[in-house]
Amino acid sequence: MAGAVGMWVVTGCGAAPQPEDMELEQAGADSQAEPLGADLPRVPMEKDAAWELDMYPMTGAGGLSPLSLVKFWTYERFIINGDKGIWTRPELERKLLAKAEVDECFSSIGGPISQPPCEPGTQPKRNQAYVWGLAKADKSLYFGTVANTLCLVQQGFLGFTTPEQNPYWVCEFGDSQSGTGDFRPPNLQRYDLRNHELTSLNESLPGWAELLRRTTLGLRSAGAENGVVFLAGPSVISGINLFAFDSETGGFLGAKNIPQYNNIREWVNVRGALYTGVAYSDVQGNSPGGAVLRWRGWKSSNPAVLFNFEVVGKTDAEVANLVEHAGRIYVTTWPTFNTGSARSPQTARFAGVWRSPRLEHHGLNDRDARKWDKVWDIRDYEPDLLAAAVTGGGAVASFDGRLYWGTMHVPFLATSVALGAHAAGLVDLDADGDGSLGWLELLNTALGTHRSTSVFQSDELGNEDEKVRVIYGEKYLPTYSRYAKGYTIEFDAAHRNRLKNPDPRWGSSGLGNFFNAYTWAFNVYNNDLYLGTFDWSQLALVGLQEAIGNGPLPPMAPPELAADVSSVEDARRAHHDYLRLLNIALPKPGADLFRFGNRNKSAVAESLRGLGNDTNYGVRTLVSDKKALYVGTANPMNLHPDGGWELLQLKKD
Repeated sequence: MAGAVGMWVVTGCGAAPQPEDMELEQAGADSQAEPLGADLPRVPMEKDAAWELDMYPMTGAGGLSPLSLVKFWTYERFIINGDKGIWTRPELERKLLAKAEVDECFSSIGGPISQPPCEPGTQPKRNQAYVWGLAKADKSLYFGTVANTLCLVQQGFLGFTTPEQNPYWVCEFGDSQSGTGDFRPPNLQRYDLRNHELTSLNESLPGWAELLRRTTLGLRSAGAENGVVFLAGPSVISGINLFAFDSETGGFLGAKNIPQYNNIREWVNVRGALYTGVAYSDVQGNSPGGAVLRWRGWKSSNPAVLFNFEVVGKTDAEVANLVEHAGRIYVTTWPTFNTGSARSPQTARFAGVWRSPRLEHHGLNDRDARKWDKVWDIRDYEPDLLAAAVTGGGAVASFDGRLYWGTMHVPFLATSVALGAHAAGLVDLDADGDGSLGWLELLNTALGTHRSTSVFQSDELGNEDEKVRVIYGEKYLPTYSRYAKGYTIEFDAAHRNRLKNPDPRWGSSGLGNFFNAYTWAFNVYNNDLYLGTFDWSQLALVGLQEAIGNGPLPPMAPPELAADVSSVEDARRAHHDYLRLLNIALPKPGADLFRFGNRNKSAVAESLRGLGNDTNYGVRTLVSDKKALYVGTANPMNLHPDGGWELLQLKKD
């Protein structure tokens, strides 16, 4: 859907061209690249949704209708935003370096688990799903994995408990004979670029460190400096677990649990110093929710030396991604709530962008910890407070003199929070006033709380002369209406984004793809900026196939929440119709990798099909050197023959 827009937007529709777009206009005129329409279905027109009019009647005092939201997401927004279109222009040769191995044999939900080779009557299963943290050091790639991520998200974020199985994946939840549900310990891996060998670092761990690995949710981050590589992630018990290796030999140096933090996402090298961002385990009152740490240690077998970190930045919410830009460190944050409190706008510490003091010759120190400023807040863009409260800060990059950052939206999380807010009496979603939420109201809530990833660009963010542009986003967004008792879309001030210049520079959120939910990774390679996304169209496609075939469908709302506010059957019907309505906007499945040539050029697509594997639904990690761009994928399709993470090399021919 994304790039076909460029074939039908007529002159005079949407946002007026900006002076900085002139180079883009000329480049577009000169380009003979193949449009995305060759890969994706055409953009739906209004008539495609018209047949739904009788099926989705108006309801409630405010004339609430999911049809208006369907039309907005699949048709109207492209006209309003003046989409210029995205073109497919692959430039890099791809090479598969490594892939997750079959590590179990699946028999049935709740059935016995065996090890490969798999006997007849069982299915090969790849549990390891993501290259979650990735770093390059001394001609090797070091990375950590996470297993069965889709199942963990469905259970942990959305409250699913009913097992599900289809040809792509299985989630057993509490029925698994593993004793730990769908959780499996992550793997620590090293890929030697000289001899093209993948080795497991698990075997090098002493018993006490192996216990730490087996209680690590996943290895979400990786960083390297001065001969040491760190792989780290959240513990399933408490705190974060860190593992350190000699970057030249891969030899084990040490491991440590740090209990005062509960998440760690990314590392960044800045002028010879290594920094990372964390979330505090206990957040109360006005205490900080996140911190930036600087590694003050060196390669040593002494844990006190090896794991010597200094807090050099404090933020209101957990730190996600980091980058050096214009002599400072900028970080994005994730929404944070005081420990024990519910997710709601009333308790949220909203996601944003924080900026460090100027970097002196020796970098940041503990005296700088309280000198960071929040220079952008998601509420500077998002008009709906509930949606803003669950929006995360995504990848951040410095490119061609400008700062780039994006957003993260866990599918259906905002829907779940909205239903919880209704159950708590904070909002009223009962549009027809019958005392319960039926499928029409649930469908409206799902469409109204949906967000695709938005991408922003700024000069001098935080300075008086700053200019913030949404380069891919929405001029108008659905918002909750007390009068309508549900979500509405109108093209007025109440629904317009909050930026000074509300017009998207190049196109709609998701880079035109409704299902692009995360700006997951940025990296500069060969003077181009690459952006990797999480595209959940594969999940929607499988759900649609199940809905059409009357197979088992998990309810759109968490089962316990659905029982409180509506019937499970209403939730199932809403989910069914949600997918069926959006089928007209369903692109080809697979993660998207985009490329920006300079700050005045819109994105082109390097790949829209998972870099050769449709079941890769995310470009999770990106690192590069002068020779190549290295990609770690997200692929939780644990039963599919192509499932499991992949490590790829992309380079100019």
